[in-house]
Amino acid sequence: MNEQYTINFIGVSTAQAGRYAENLKHAIQNIDPNLQVERKRARNDTQDLGASLLLVLGTASASAIAKGIARWIAKNGGARIEISANGTVVASNLESGDAAKIAAAFSPRNK
Repeated sequence: MNEQYTINFIGVSTAQAGRYAENLKHAIQNIDPNLQVERKRARNDTQDLGASLLLVLGTASASAIAKGIARWIAKNGGARIEISANGTVVASNLESGDAAKIAAAFSPRNK
């Protein structure tokens, strides 16, 4: 069964969030090319290409994805993220040292 998660970028402009979204999308696809990752607009009335990411996890390892995201955060100047499942925030203000919290956010119990 596939689980859907949204990743938002905290404390940055929409333009910076868009750059982060594109960069993290590629980083996640490098971990598992079969993952469905797409950019998503935070609001429909904007012209940005998507300042959030929609991530659909199937049988992918949440642990591997979490470690990859934590590495990406570390490489991107301390970027902070928020992860939501079905519209409910399951983890917020995550930083590079939070790999375990990121993995927990991808747990099926958070759906």
